[in-house]
Amino acid sequence: MVMEKNQDTAVVIVQSRMGSSRLPGKMMEDLVGKPLLWHILQRALRVRPGLPVVLATTDHPRDKVLTEVAANCGVHVVCGSEDNVLSRFLLALEKTPARWVVRVCGDSPLFDPAFLNQCLQCAEETGADVVKFKGDPQSLFQGGEVVSARALHYSLEHAGNDPLSREHVTAWAMRHCESVPDDLKTAYIQPVEGMMSPVKLSIDTEDDLLRLRSLYQSLYQENSILDLEVAARWIRDGGWD
Repeated sequence: MVMEKNQDTAVVIVQSRMGSSRLPGKMMEDLVGKPLLWHILQRALRVRPGLPVVLATTDHPRDKVLTEVAANCGVHVVCGSEDNVLSRFLLALEKTPARWVVRVCGDSPLFDPAFLNQCLQCAEETGADVVKFKGDPQSLFQGGEVVSARALHYSLEHAGNDPLSREHVTAWAMRHCESVPDDLKTAYIQPVEGMMSPVKLSIDTEDDLLRLRSLYQSLYQENSILDLEVAARWIRDGGWD
């Protein structure tokens, strides 16, 4: 197994590409005057001040526009395989070695930076490879999680041809960590009252995009990030009804 350097550091890695099968080009779709990716990167930069943020995109020419958005945000970029997202994360770790990875999915403009920082603190305090809710309940904390670099290398070595390990990066470790406690240490965080819900907050389709646009148009304040708790309250009060 490859051992990670800088054992007590973390890196935020954002996965993003233009070649979505259901909504091509969605990362550059307008959301209150800015591309979707811009909003994602602004939130990623707020996970914890000083943490490096890396955009892991592909080497396909159509993704060059994403590297330009990242550069304008002061975010580093790695470009790799379009089909193997895990390999992009490992490439990012080669460039920015760290013990833990805060994974951010590029289509979730309401992922919560403070919650991800809480997960990272939990990993740091416990030495965990995976941080999750016990029982995997549905929550509004979507679009990000914390795993160790060791867990990603473990997935590479043990997942075989499982497509989850290549496309969804953390999914294999999240699914199997409890069955291999001697290899991957799991830490559990407590569910948050008012934030446990099956409501979908990611953007996969045109309808999803329109729904998130309506939410942002109602709540977004310029030069800030939209607070997930504020969004959750708006949804509970019938904002989408």
